[in-house]
Amino acid sequence: MITVTSAREKVVSGTSALPSRIRHLSGALGYVLARDVIAPVPLPSFRQSSMDGYALNHLDITGSAMTLPVSGESKAGETQFQLLAPGTAFRIFTGAPVPEGATAVVMQERATRNGDKVTIHEFPVVANRNLRNVGQQINKGEVALPAGTLLGPGAIGFLGGFGITEVEVHEKPKVVILITGDELVTAGQPLKHGQIYESNAAMLIAALEKEGIAGVSVVSTEDSHQAIADRLGEISEGADLIIASGGISVGDYDFVGKAMMETGVATVFYKVKQKPGKPLFFGQKDEKLFFALPGNPASSLVCFYEYVLPALRKMYGRKDIFLPAYFLPSTKSYSFDGERDEFLKAHVEAGKVTPLFGQESFALRSFALANALIYLPADQARVAEGDLVEVHLLP
Repeated sequence: MITVTSAREKVVSGTSALPSRIRHLSGALGYVLARDVIAPVPLPSFRQSSMDGYALNHLDITGSAMTLPVSGESKAGETQFQLLAPGTAFRIFTGAPVPEGATAVVMQERATRNGDKVTIHEFPVVANRNLRNVGQQINKGEVALPAGTLLGPGAIGFLGGFGITEVEVHEKPKVVILITGDELVTAGQPLKHGQIYESNAAMLIAALEKEGIAGVSVVSTEDSHQAIADRLGEISEGADLIIASGGISVGDYDFVGKAMMETGVATVFYKVKQKPGKPLFFGQKDEKLFFALPGNPASSLVCFYEYVLPALRKMYGRKDIFLPAYFLPSTKSYSFDGERDEFLKAHVEAGKVTPLFGQESFALRSFALANALIYLPADQARVAEGDLVEVHLLP
């Protein structure tokens, strides 16, 4: 049995980023850049007005309430090169090209239009006021976004502003979930005595989809050594990451760990000094990763967030692979036996964290209300109200 710290280190060191491929920018949301994107043009690529108003040469405004003739107009999308005559102003709109010779834009709220003349009520007018200069955001040839950037809406909009249509990103892993347990019944079917509805698959799929992993396959099998081994052999062919749920403890019908080893999966570790989630298995075969999570739902979800999620994120190139961690004051006291590290379902609000009711490994009701996990090392077995505790924020 290894420590939480050692288990996390082994997961990270045993995981590599998947190969890259070219994706259309419109389909790259949630992917991670595999290489730097270099700005092909400056942004802006021409001088623009940042306001509706009047473009002029600031040196022409020598006092308050100066009146200038309006010699032209520039609107967004103007493609003709325009020149500002000395001593005049141009009517201009937000995003429009600034005429050559203009050094500032006075917003329309500080000007009064009267026919073909405008009176400027701003003095002094400062050079470059309300202008977006060429390359103000970024110059041509600079790194627009570095490798490792997670592409969100802002990043996609930024790259789209260069006219970029394709980006090189890391592939996302193909994930298969293996569900074991003769006591499990599919939702919608009648329950017999001793049976429960299978919910771990739906839970894990939801966690994966929230991470942007789509097309997850789910395979079920009976609780027999041979059936599990056969299924593992079948599903591992087209998968990058295999997650087994259940059958990994020490009972007479827990066959998953043995079946994995017999199908050629090398054990990296089995059992972690933690609660919940002690019977966690992590293994490798070729470049594929294998996790076997405890069947108890809360244990399974804790292990997913603390171990599977970091591996998953590293596979598709993310740098921030772990849950965000902070130290916050606890609103309640808490104590445990100190034999193992503990993860507590918790809720963060107003800069404080509250351990929730129902910390048992089977209890999901409290997980439904949780937005964080409290991580308590074994040597922090006594927590008083107001003590700082390590908090991992859930996605």
